[in-house]
Amino acid sequence: MIQRYILFQELISDIRNYRHDILRHGVCVPFSCLGPSSNITLFKSNHKALQEELSKCYTKKYAELGLKSTVTHMHCETHEPFYKIDTYDMLVAKCLFTIFVLVVIGSFYEGCARYKTEKEYEEITSRGVGKILTCFSLPKNWDRLRTISNSPDAVALRPFNAIRFYNMCLVITAHTSMANMGIPTLNLQYFEKLTEDPLNMLLVNGGYTTQSFFLMSGWLLSYHFFSKFEKQKDVKWSNIILLFIHRYVRLTPVFLVMTALGGTWIAHVGRGPFWDKVVGTEYHNCRKNGWSNLLYIHSYNDFYHGCLQQSWFLAADMQVLLLSSVVLTLVCKYQHRIKLILGAYLVIGTLIPGIINYVYDYDIIMRINPESMYNGMIDHKEWQETYIPPYVNISGYALGLIFGYLFYKRKGEKILTNKFYVAIWWIMSWGIPLAVIFVAIPVYKDSYQHSRMLAAIYTGLARPAHALGIALILFGAYQGVGWFQRDVLFWSPVTILGRLSFCAYLGHSFVTRIRAGFVRTPMYINFYVVLCQTLGDIALSFIFALIVCLFVEMPAAALQKFLFSPPEEKKKQASDTKKKLK
Repeated sequence: MIQRYILFQELISDIRNYRHDILRHGVCVPFSCLGPSSNITLFKSNHKALQEELSKCYTKKYAELGLKSTVTHMHCETHEPFYKIDTYDMLVAKCLFTIFVLVVIGSFYEGCARYKTEKEYEEITSRGVGKILTCFSLPKNWDRLRTISNSPDAVALRPFNAIRFYNMCLVITAHTSMANMGIPTLNLQYFEKLTEDPLNMLLVNGGYTTQSFFLMSGWLLSYHFFSKFEKQKDVKWSNIILLFIHRYVRLTPVFLVMTALGGTWIAHVGRGPFWDKVVGTEYHNCRKNGWSNLLYIHSYNDFYHGCLQQSWFLAADMQVLLLSSVVLTLVCKYQHRIKLILGAYLVIGTLIPGIINYVYDYDIIMRINPESMYNGMIDHKEWQETYIPPYVNISGYALGLIFGYLFYKRKGEKILTNKFYVAIWWIMSWGIPLAVIFVAIPVYKDSYQHSRMLAAIYTGLARPAHALGIALILFGAYQGVGWFQRDVLFWSPVTILGRLSFCAYLGHSFVTRIRAGFVRTPMYINFYVVLCQTLGDIALSFIFALIVCLFVEMPAAALQKFLFSPPEEKKKQASDTKKKLK
């Protein structure tokens, strides 16, 4: 008995293993435990008594092993629906139905206008109520989605959508595996030995891919900022407020719809033994803290009960965008100090995560272990302190500002003309990001010795280093080098799919949660099973994203353009579809 206990303690003391002293079972009470079955009526209404009886049942079950069982947490599913349709559900349903009606009316209205002359079409779709209804036209929004512009700027920035799509696939892959770690599994060792395969470092230490999003956000902000304001000697601080309003109006409609769905109808999609844990958690969290999403402060407000947990990026991006707007305004006011200002911003952004890591003596990497994944990472203190706050993601954004400025200044110049430079570009664009990720290989070895200073240095440099590699890939694509890599980035289908990445980013968690919530028996996991699940989750996520994009994101974006664009640009937008049809 003592030997068994010692072996058990050694097993659970290794963070690479699950807590095998905590049994997570789903049982059919009438068939598995006869005690509670004798008085179903009593135990249905008295969960405390049922919990005690189940503890006795499991103690008897494992008596021959000398183990005593105690049920510490219990969720009971019966034939009755666990979630009742209430006022909030009906309110959201009415709002969604209103959007659907507007899309139907707008599609019919704009569709009929297409049979008119170009002048009549412009008059019908650019005045009064017609202007608003046209924003909801499904055919027009479909044309906008699949139209690929050939303007110089659009061609130069086309790889951005490809990077968004490919990175989104990586994010969904990680979250699919994360969902699998939180459901019953027959072969737990598949996840417990995940870090023994070097290729799995792409998954367990691939979180730095999110820096690509910060990089591209900063790049586009910088490029458009300099394009508009560099020639102005007096850049107004009020421009920052206008920029925030534009950004808020652009992101919030889709974010609002996803938050509303998370707190209402997603919980009614299905049922199962793990439905409340996997899907119900999102439901309760969105009911409690969904309001903080709309203020983009949810990464600070009650993070343990955050709604749409993956949306931490939006909060960080919004806050870093405001800070970066201040930096760019200073750059425009003091253009002779541009290198100093942007350089200092990058250095500060690099130092902050390193200092935090040193002060709290965190590990060199954020170790992924099954138990934290089972709990959705909410109990992973290092993840909360060194991964999601806006101030630890400044460096990737700052690098984007620098490359955006260089792109603006050097646009049209050919730099990578020498074969030696091209060779260096290949090595750096692939070598740096992969080196950042595969550093984790020796770290996961038992022989690794922790160094506080080395961990701080790596934590500070890893983000800008990974972002630098992606920036070089984008820069090389613009320069016309890259062979097959450039073809992959300029491939038309991924350009269109990249436009769906925002909706896929917010909606893919519904897909992974619902799939995991439907599980009723333990699963046997292997590479093939995970691959099929991942491809299925990616496909369903982008199908869902397409619907949300056409019904919510694009109508909202069209309304925003009509509200904020100059009059001459409004006329140009109104006639674009008619010209394309001809």
